[in-house]
Amino acid sequence: MRPLSARNPRVLQLSRLVRRSEERATERAFVVEGPTLVRLAVESGAEVRAVFVDGAAVDRAVIAALLDAVPPAVDRWLLPPGTLDRVGDAATSQGVLATVSVQDPPLPTPARTNLVLVLAELADPGNVGTLIRAGVAAGAGTVVLAGGVDPTSPKVVRASAGAVFTTDIVRVANPHEIVDWLASSGFRTVGTVVDGGEAYDSTDLTGPVAVVLGNEARGLSDELCGLVDELVTIPMVGSTESLNVAMAGTVILFEVLRQRRAGRLSFGVDAAGPEAQQFPTP
Repeated sequence: MRPLSARNPRVLQLSRLVRRSEERATERAFVVEGPTLVRLAVESGAEVRAVFVDGAAVDRAVIAALLDAVPPAVDRWLLPPGTLDRVGDAATSQGVLATVSVQDPPLPTPARTNLVLVLAELADPGNVGTLIRAGVAAGAGTVVLAGGVDPTSPKVVRASAGAVFTTDIVRVANPHEIVDWLASSGFRTVGTVVDGGEAYDSTDLTGPVAVVLGNEARGLSDELCGLVDELVTIPMVGSTESLNVAMAGTVILFEVLRQRRAGRLSFGVDAAGPEAQQFPTP
């Protein structure tokens, strides 16, 4: 590893990448913090540009093992002890950061994936990261961010637990246009509303589906509600008025997975072989 001073231009740029969305957009790169997420980035085949190790952590076994896993062509920089505590987004540095190139995956089609998650103008990075994680767990091949939070934010990457590296993350400016495009491409578009929709577990979610979630405070706009093929609601019996958007989205995503498991099982698809292990009989 080559040493860098805390005031080296590379370190100053690293700090800007952490804090400024516009810098990430210009550089086409974002920051990944901690050995677990950096390793996931490497193992997923993401384009890791550089790794920065804090001098206070260089002797840790987990850091040494991580550096062994990083491709030899990747730049490795050693920073003075305590530097990453000031540069990174996490409250306490885990001793290593990496810069990773932003990818530009194509818009989804039913030939590429039969489940798309659309996040329309979500404002909270924690919710976005959690929903990306839930989407991947439920089998979403693409997550579309239509306005709202920058998916390259360190908080989103951290909340996703590395799921940003295992699915296509597409950014668009206009949620109305992407819903129109998905519908014309063969997806059934399903929007979520607090009340007034079809019960989510009474809706057929087995074909190519795009689940559309709205802003935390405002939900889906009236225009978006009019654009989607169907609106669904999660019935509740308690006094709670609504669920957090990340929780509600996760419930619906796993209903998609449940229905598809049930369909496979009922038609005997999962009777033997690898699929039987992936979707075991409840």
